[in-house]
Amino acid sequence: MGKEKVVYDYGKDSDATSPVTRDFLYGETADAWGFAKACHQHSVAMMGGHVPIIRFVSLAGVGNTVTFLRDPLQRIASDYAHFVRHYGYQGTFREFYSLPVMHNRQSSFLEGVNLEAVGVAGVTECYAESLRLINARYGIDIPQREDNRGKVHLGDIHDISEEDRAELIRLNRRDIALYHNARYLLDQRLSLFQKGLPYCHACLIEVSSRQVAGWAWWEGEDDSPVEVEVWINNHHVAVVVAVEHRPGLCRLQVPRGGYIGFSRPVDMKPGDQVQCRIAKTGQWFPTQPRQVPAPGK
Repeated sequence: MGKEKVVYDYGKDSDATSPVTRDFLYGETADAWGFAKACHQHSVAMMGGHVPIIRFVSLAGVGNTVTFLRDPLQRIASDYAHFVRHYGYQGTFREFYSLPVMHNRQSSFLEGVNLEAVGVAGVTECYAESLRLINARYGIDIPQREDNRGKVHLGDIHDISEEDRAELIRLNRRDIALYHNARYLLDQRLSLFQKGLPYCHACLIEVSSRQVAGWAWWEGEDDSPVEVEVWINNHHVAVVVAVEHRPGLCRLQVPRGGYIGFSRPVDMKPGDQVQCRIAKTGQWFPTQPRQVPAPGK
């Protein structure tokens, strides 16, 4: 896969944006389907850029989508250094990160798509491991390089004062939670990969006193239904098969025509804890057990 097989979208005014992207998505009439057809005609292998995931996910499919998450505090410190270095920004670091547009940026870019559904969600701080999973998942061989960086070494960290750190945590709680989930999913996926076991995209979307529900599908080409164990308060109570239709996910081009959902009637009380496990591999989800909420919450 050479550079000619990759198209980019970095915005209308960016020199890095590819001509085909500019022609179809930034002309008088934006035609996303025309863009997809043009990419197909030119055997484009990859679309990339700094755009919200929802921009291309319906064209490429969520299973063919890759994203990278970065430690939120380090990301915004790096962003500030980039703006100072390349755009002549003269405000203070605090002024920069206090701008509302800078809050929870990673969550905003992934809005509308659960991280668990994304083909591969890499982590910048685990770049080599993430790249190994990407190459294995898509049968490609992208070499590890460190070209676009603002530090001497990729592993270097930006110094952030305790005062700034506390404020950044307050302003970016969604991104911090998202990042912790990304680290968990990556570690889980690496463990399965090293054991030669398949990864399952799985998410628990409802926990109530009456029902447990979610969705699950295998990565790659395996479209067999997934058997899911339901555990309540650390006790295995049932096995359900993910074959229910989830029409809301069809826009993401999920496998099995959207027949990837599962549900189980239950009788629980507030405070009970629920977690699920993939029967075939022992993969747990979500990251932490979900509690049954109190009535009205």
